[in-house]
Amino acid sequence: MHTKENNPVRNEPRRAAKGALMALALVAAPAWGADRLTINDVTVLPMTGAGKTIPHARVEIEDGRITAITPASGPCKALCLDGRGKWLIPGLTDAHVHVENDRLAQLFMHLPQKPAVDEDGVFLPYIANGVTQVFDLSAMTETFLQKADIAAGRVLGPHIVTAAMLDGPSPIWPEGMSHGIPNPDAGRQAVRDAHDDGYDLIKTYSLLDLPTFLAIVDEAGKQGMKVIGHIPGRAQDATAKYLVPGFDAVAHAEEYAYQTPDYNQGRIPDYAALARANGTALVATLTVDDRILEETEHPESLKQRPELGYQLPLLQMMVLQHNPYVAKASPGFIDALHKTIAFNRALVKAFVAAGVPILAGTDSPVPGIVPGFALHDELAALVGAGMTPYQALYASTSAPCEWLGTKDCGTVEAGRRADLLLLDGDPTRDIANTRRISAVILGGRVHSATELAAKMAALKARNATMH
Repeated sequence: MHTKENNPVRNEPRRAAKGALMALALVAAPAWGADRLTINDVTVLPMTGAGKTIPHARVEIEDGRITAITPASGPCKALCLDGRGKWLIPGLTDAHVHVENDRLAQLFMHLPQKPAVDEDGVFLPYIANGVTQVFDLSAMTETFLQKADIAAGRVLGPHIVTAAMLDGPSPIWPEGMSHGIPNPDAGRQAVRDAHDDGYDLIKTYSLLDLPTFLAIVDEAGKQGMKVIGHIPGRAQDATAKYLVPGFDAVAHAEEYAYQTPDYNQGRIPDYAALARANGTALVATLTVDDRILEETEHPESLKQRPELGYQLPLLQMMVLQHNPYVAKASPGFIDALHKTIAFNRALVKAFVAAGVPILAGTDSPVPGIVPGFALHDELAALVGAGMTPYQALYASTSAPCEWLGTKDCGTVEAGRRADLLLLDGDPTRDIANTRRISAVILGGRVHSATELAAKMAALKARNATMH
């Protein structure tokens, strides 16, 4: 059982949180548009209802928040973006990532010591791809320090929602990424400690036994924390035992596949009804299995993905030279992937029809999944599974913020945080238009496509010199 003295869930983030408060006093001088900004004559997709648009709008931003949306008037002047022929949407959320840092890289790659991690390089691909918020589902001390750097303006990065990962007594991932929980009492204490230390969410993992899992979910409800994660008891056909009120989101569509004998899609309507009844959302992560299948069947395809050049060099080396999925390649493994992918798409289609909330997430940086870039792949995969472009866009804008219970993000409305994307095409007509970014507006600060492209080119060159 974790104690207050030695529990890493409890003590380390508290020290980091104090550092974050000190860092807020060091905010850098405002960049262009940070104090006041106007976006004029733009088509706004507020994401407040299907089909709703505000053409020829003037969006006023002050101190990082939207203050007014009115009809366009006059030409664009100083501190103004010309929105003619462009679409304004909320910034995107990736609801399932694992934010890279030196300790995560050490643990993930089984290194003898912490490597030097380029923090700017960790976060730049998110921002360059319009991802202004992420759910870090294995947050740790370093994550809180990264949040402080972002808040202080030392690093350009997204808002980070933190989750403490809780697993069984012999966790799959090393202590630090995950925390071993031996029994229900320890589970309740770990939730209380995570709450006290400032974590936003609890993530459940695969090896929790049922009594401990239920205690964690119950205690999280008492602490006002949402629970997201894996469905424990894989291959036990025990979904109904774990899918209870208070288990707020399942972290992968494949979690249902793993519970289902022979990937029987006939079970999906029951899962949809159960998820809807219990208010359990789904983070689909379709693209992760798509990519694993691609690289397992055709390892050479990895060399045709230029986005890999923007990842940390150590990760590039692992993906290209020591890829664990390529190493697993066998007819049985590939057949299981095909069945899982078919199940995942049928599940998403049924969940959408049943009204179960879908959140867009990628599980980056799983080998082959590149932060930022992968979210656009996920949106395309959601449309491929039967969602409309609007529904897929909703899954990456409004839906995650609604699930969090915040009115701070997810829509283009007065009072919301000014985390926005200016696009050169309408994403509700073609979801691929989310890739056509003219500018990213983060907290009212304008980052043009030209600026971001230059920073990304420098990052790729920097990574190349470190091989």
